[in-house]
Amino acid sequence: MGMENFGGRHETKSEINVTPLVDVMLVLLIIFMVITPMLQKGKAVSLPQTERPDKKPETDKELLISVQSDKMIFIESKWYPEPEFAAKMKEFGERAASKDVLIKADRQLDYGDVRKVMRMIKEGGFEKIGLITERKAEN
Repeated sequence: MGMENFGGRHETKSEINVTPLVDVMLVLLIIFMVITPMLQKGKAVSLPQTERPDKKPETDKELLISVQSDKMIFIESKWYPEPEFAAKMKEFGERAASKDVLIKADRQLDYGDVRKVMRMIKEGGFEKIGLITERKAEN
């Protein structure tokens, strides 16, 4: 009782099975959808645009401050009202005044609003304060 050929020749499938490829692509899509929002540090703000923004690598020696268009101030991604923000900056200044402070301020804010945040950071004891901008879209 061996293998018998019951219906003529044995045919091979010539189509490619794309199911595993689709599965892998869906997994990659989900991974990128989850990771992409985490790539941007701090809160999302609409940054001012400049011709040639400075490129500075992100390091652990910097503190990121985000100021949204509604004047809400965040340290990394935690919100602080103004009086608490000033106190927190003094606390950080006592512990790590050597850190650079980077400000991500929304482009819709007035100069005075950003200046007020910078003053609170300066009063906290920080010396190096930078503003984050993005490159202007070339038309």
